[in-house]
Amino acid sequence: MEEIAWGEPIEIKEAKTFDEQIDLLEKRDMIVEDRDIAKFILGNVNYYRFSAYWLNFKNIDDTYKENIFFNNIYSIYMFDKKLRILLMDLIENIEISFRTYIAYSLGINHGTMGCKDSNNFIDSVKHKKFIEHLNTQKNKNSNKEFIRHHTIKYQGKLPIWVAVEIVTFGALADLYSILMPNEKTFIKKELCPVNPKLIKVWLPGLAMLRNRCAHFGRLYNTNFSMIKIKSSDKEGQNIKNNKVFAYILAMKHLTADKDIWNKFFIDLQNLIQEYNKIIDLDLLGFPEDWVNILSK
Repeated sequence: MEEIAWGEPIEIKEAKTFDEQIDLLEKRDMIVEDRDIAKFILGNVNYYRFSAYWLNFKNIDDTYKENIFFNNIYSIYMFDKKLRILLMDLIENIEISFRTYIAYSLGINHGTMGCKDSNNFIDSVKHKKFIEHLNTQKNKNSNKEFIRHHTIKYQGKLPIWVAVEIVTFGALADLYSILMPNEKTFIKKELCPVNPKLIKVWLPGLAMLRNRCAHFGRLYNTNFSMIKIKSSDKEGQNIKNNKVFAYILAMKHLTADKDIWNKFFIDLQNLIQEYNKIIDLDLLGFPEDWVNILSK
């Protein structure tokens, strides 16, 4: 096996105290308004995590641009945190809806255990992978009451409406992708009136975004995998398909309960208004006309 050429070894940086971290920021021309507050923040938010939020404020020589305030960076961090919480709540509703759609469709059209038969899907290899994942999740959740109930009473057989409750969102997205065309049409006509071709690419993207939010990953100034944008949303607009705004657009179309969407939309506007003087919406992919786009 060919060895990887790493070049000359570079010394790993030494750990720094909170005071030394602040000294370094000030040495690089960041304005720290209150050292005690900064020390408290760095004592609760890892410097390495926090540093991702000031990357776009740096010069080539590692110094900071003029008038970059520590407290403003922390405000961006807090905005990002609150945005993750908003998105998690909306994604939860979409995820639960699709667990329902898939379970209902497979159960009605193929019976209680129809998900076990590879003939009911367009890709036997991916179906096998899903069944392996289902069995793994079944073992991981063996101590849960509803799994014990089915183990004792039904010899461990899980009807589709139980199975969908233990698989990951990513596995659920994969399962949707291998549904028969008539199955996807059934879901579109009866449950979710969105083009299945869009759903097929949106669900994995939302699963990724959900995991990023769940693990406190940064959304601000982050490029994601490119996601398809509905044709009607693109008309006359310059929407970046690798930013979080494009994902929010997809979520708008996949949210069945419009009251839930409206609450999210109001909360989003309030959040942006709260941090409007600090954040740069372009770094999230929000076009100037974003309110009107999400209002359609």
